[in-house]
Amino acid sequence: MTRILIAITLSLCGSVWAETNYYLVEGALELPTGRRVGTSLSLAKRTVDRTAGKIEEVVLSMREQEPALETITLIRIDGENATLSSSSPQGGFSGQGKLSGPQWAWTRMTFTVKMDQGTTVEGEDEFAPESITATKRVLGPDGKLQIIVRESGRTISESLYNLLRNRLKSK
Repeated sequence: MTRILIAITLSLCGSVWAETNYYLVEGALELPTGRRVGTSLSLAKRTVDRTAGKIEEVVLSMREQEPALETITLIRIDGENATLSSSSPQGGFSGQGKLSGPQWAWTRMTFTVKMDQGTTVEGEDEFAPESITATKRVLGPDGKLQIIVRESGRTISESLYNLLRNRLKSK
């Protein structure tokens, strides 16, 4: 009986330390010259799990007429340092990041990841209670800037997230 109570207590405590937020995110793709060359729309589910020492981001992105693509990013936390990884049928990435702000309520993350295709992405994400913004610089295998992605999003409800995600995934 004691084991069951301890397991239930640990389970309840663990859920207190995990928080999920949902976002609708608009993006603009720019050439290094500043000329806008495309847009994107994404749904993001971001779970900060203090007990497990990780952040998981599930992002469903759409660009122009392309089908929606889902990417799951795992961010392992060690103090203010982060290790990022992702794998998907479209290719994955891995890299390192640095978190800023109050521990487990960070307001900023800078990172550099290497894509399976050979490109590098340098990024900066900022988090506020109701919003998220990001700037990503995509560098080619030669190290030259290829494109800049600027994203901004607002929180949405879990029910709206699920409704939109189910509609987009069915296409």
